[in-house]
Amino acid sequence: MARAPAPALLAQLRNARSFSEQYSLLRQLKTEIIGHVQRQQRWVVLGILEPVVQILRNSRSQAKPNGKDTKTYSTTLKPLSEEDSVRLQIIQILAGFAHGGPTFLAPLHAAGSLSALLENLCPTDNHPRIVLATIKALRAYADAATLASAACPIQRVTLADEIFAEPHIESIRSILVSPGTFPIVSVGLVNTVAGLLGVLCWEERHQVSIANSGILDALATKLASIVVARGEVVPGADVAAQNEGLGEALPEPAACGTSLVAILEAINAIVAKSRLRACMLLYSPSILAVFPSMDFRPPSGELRATWDALESMGLGLSRPPTLGAVDYLLPATPCKDKGPASQFPAYPPVAPATGSHFAIGRTSTNAGWESRLFQPSQTVGDSSEDAEVPLIPWLIALVRSTTGMESLLAVSVLTSLYKAGFAHKCREAALAALVIPLLMKILNESGEHPPAPTSSAWVERETAARWTMQERALVVLAHLITDSEVLQKAAFDGQAVKTTCTLLKEAYEYLPSTKNNLKIWSPTPREDQAEGFLDAISVTDSHAQLPLHRHRVQLRENALKALAALPSKNEYRKAVCDQDGFAFIIESLSEHPTKIAGSRPMPTVREQLARTNNKTSDDGKDTAETDAQNKNPTEVLIAACHTIRMLARSVAIIRTTLQDSGVTDPLFKLLRHPDADVQTAATAAVCNLLTDFSPMREKFLDLGIMKVLCDHAHSATPSLRLNALWALKHLISGQRPEMKKTCMEVLDPNWLTRIIAEDIEDQALLDRVQGESRQNRNTPGDAGAALDEDVEMDRPEDEDQSSHGDDGWGPTAPRYEQARLSHERSRTGRLRRAESKLAELRDVEQNPVRKARKEDLEIQEQGLHFIRNLLVTSSAGNHGASSTAAGLDQSQDTEEMVDYLFEVIGQDRLFHILSTKLRSRVVNPFNRRSSGHGGDNSAARVVYPHAKVVEAVINILVHIAASVPRHRQMVIHQADLLRLLAPHFSSNDKEVRVAICQLLSNLTWRDDTSDAIKSQERADQLANLGLVDRLKSLQQHDSELDVRERAKGALWQINQGCGGGH
Repeated sequence: MARAPAPALLAQLRNARSFSEQYSLLRQLKTEIIGHVQRQQRWVVLGILEPVVQILRNSRSQAKPNGKDTKTYSTTLKPLSEEDSVRLQIIQILAGFAHGGPTFLAPLHAAGSLSALLENLCPTDNHPRIVLATIKALRAYADAATLASAACPIQRVTLADEIFAEPHIESIRSILVSPGTFPIVSVGLVNTVAGLLGVLCWEERHQVSIANSGILDALATKLASIVVARGEVVPGADVAAQNEGLGEALPEPAACGTSLVAILEAINAIVAKSRLRACMLLYSPSILAVFPSMDFRPPSGELRATWDALESMGLGLSRPPTLGAVDYLLPATPCKDKGPASQFPAYPPVAPATGSHFAIGRTSTNAGWESRLFQPSQTVGDSSEDAEVPLIPWLIALVRSTTGMESLLAVSVLTSLYKAGFAHKCREAALAALVIPLLMKILNESGEHPPAPTSSAWVERETAARWTMQERALVVLAHLITDSEVLQKAAFDGQAVKTTCTLLKEAYEYLPSTKNNLKIWSPTPREDQAEGFLDAISVTDSHAQLPLHRHRVQLRENALKALAALPSKNEYRKAVCDQDGFAFIIESLSEHPTKIAGSRPMPTVREQLARTNNKTSDDGKDTAETDAQNKNPTEVLIAACHTIRMLARSVAIIRTTLQDSGVTDPLFKLLRHPDADVQTAATAAVCNLLTDFSPMREKFLDLGIMKVLCDHAHSATPSLRLNALWALKHLISGQRPEMKKTCMEVLDPNWLTRIIAEDIEDQALLDRVQGESRQNRNTPGDAGAALDEDVEMDRPEDEDQSSHGDDGWGPTAPRYEQARLSHERSRTGRLRRAESKLAELRDVEQNPVRKARKEDLEIQEQGLHFIRNLLVTSSAGNHGASSTAAGLDQSQDTEEMVDYLFEVIGQDRLFHILSTKLRSRVVNPFNRRSSGHGGDNSAARVVYPHAKVVEAVINILVHIAASVPRHRQMVIHQADLLRLLAPHFSSNDKEVRVAICQLLSNLTWRDDTSDAIKSQERADQLANLGLVDRLKSLQQHDSELDVRERAKGALWQINQGCGGGH
């Protein structure tokens, strides 16, 4: 068939009435445009998209509500009908336009193509080939969106919002749990939809909805089926699964062609940094069935002998307490005890790694040798603590046995599980020896390839894959080494600082402007483009990023994240500052960096004049088109602020490198950035730069930082409000009273008192919970019950267990399996504990009450610290042998500020606020009614004061008591407040006990002989309140030497005041 002219084909397509006629014309159109961007642009100008999308909508049967029928998967793959053939051609045509790049996203959006595509996603309503083509088209949209400018109507986030909406998220789950009757089609569907999840699922709200819909559980089942297909099931897994009620959860082997990369990519995107979702993955029924916790004793004891030899030399601290089968695939890694382990959350508790790995297939129950090799690592139900799930050592083995993206994604998933606290602490040494070198190898190899063309809109697949690995390796490295001295040392020894700084420098190499690069030549004269549908759609996105530009920007962000995670020691911070790439950390604080690495062509006189004319009067930024592609987005600015914040933990670096590099001006500009996240990061970065030892504090004050920070403190964003108060706390420390009073007035004493005194989130939480209750629940009283799910402050979270029944597992299992799996899981103690753990983690991460109270407590703590620093002088608050050196001016400053504080807040009001912070609180702020289940809901729940808030309150009293005698008399007259201190003598927080000792010492201090009688009266009052006896108990029995010595000094001071009577 001869190819018809474009206008004629378009007219024929509009007038076609039969499916066969439409099919023929659409095939001709597809042949015309696929792979030809110039032709695609011409067809868009002619207005082809609207009629094509309209045909797609009309070709669907009106009797097929998406995802709402009761159809099941067919046992035979039927041929495509004429109607389906037309739809398939249109979907492939739309995918072809999307493959043309971000320039076509705007016209595709204007034509309504996305919603039309999503109507073809449901696997029970549509032919599998239609569904597969739809997912591929959506992936093309997602790939194009990564290069789109901010002005493009289709962004990656907005695209995810559409795809992960309620009707379509169930379709995605259905694809993943389909029986796979037709392997060729089902494997393609699973791989493609998993890849789509990996590309789009990076927002917290999407991750939560996807995990709760059962998709994470379905992906875990696919991963388990791959393990079965690889013959890596733990020996005896089928027997253990039957004993634990998980026999039906043991999956069939994965079909040939199932992509481990796609499955790991989707799991990695969904789990991210959530402990709840990491727990969902580990305790998914299929993972538990394939990886039971079992002891393993192979016939050969070579590895065990190696571990024994290492232990005999004091190098065996990284040995798992029990060696499982999978552990025998890993080499013995020596490790010395070099100090405390890295800090991880106390919950959940972890136990020995006892997996195994030697079975071939899913039914390896060969008697005769197997019964001697393995047995359950513990009697089910006897232990209160679960063993490490063998999935973790299996991932380590996978990292070592694979290459490329498989290996990197295995590291990424492993990192998420490890940082969530589900790996045994001995794994840290294995990660340092086996994983960190792999990440460094990926980063070092990235520079061994020739550079890609700077102005190309397309890159080779190998180049794109290399860029992706480079970007992800930096992110994984940053996540893995954060808060771990062992892993940071391994990275530092592997030249991570040098490599990362080099990559950051390369990311700032000069790139030419992309102006007009994406506007493709067309034989059609520009004036002819007014014909058709040019008024309704935008033909091109002239500011779309080229792939190399996007890679460079992503490289900047991720390199800065890695550098921010490294410098926990001054040695590492100094190494960062000594690198050539340090200057580009400073450049990353500017939206329009001026320092570009490499050679840059000299601008002509005309270009220089144009740049001069394009500079704005207020900030002098060069907004010429030639520099548009080198602009730093908000993500880079935030990462740079985090890096500066980490470097500013060194006093020497603050006084030298940061001072000399001129960070003051760019940081101050970022404090006024329109984006709240940038403001938050910049405020955190300046905290340590405003301390009394920082030479930059005066310059910040001259720029007007006090007013900016006070404005931020009134922000509606909790994190910005918190950081602003933190920075103000440092800003006023050691300042003269006049400056402190000015800051207090700008901040507003009434506002400060209100945020400290009130639990300001209660009413908002009630409204939110009641609104959710009306939408999602049918039983009354749930809102009041939800408000009682508070953290019991100053107590370990695992002391606050609650039974949630089967609901803890519900969201992770497909709906048609929930009842069966919940019943089976409850048959063993290990699985019942897993349900309880999931329920508690879900409450911690997703309960808005907990989140709001946590934010409120943090803000209260910093507000109290601000008040304390109003009273602080260089020697105030530390009466003792050295106090005689305190000058008269300092004593007068403290007295003046205490009086000022009483004046602006009120003496009685201040002491009342401090009292409320020391008192246990009954969480019953609203009228409680019956929950509707017949139970008595009248028992109130007690919330104990948070230790850090208590410490801040006591320190305020310490500094008031460090003033003149009349202020000490004011404190000692607050008998009710002092009584509230009694329970805190047994606080778990050492600093609280130290502060109490200091307070009692200050209250009995004598300035001179004229204060002797009053001092004795104060000591007697403390004794009458029972505080002196508690102080003696601290001196005799406290586990901390510092507390015992402080208590000893306070008792000596009290006895001095009483003439030795106490």
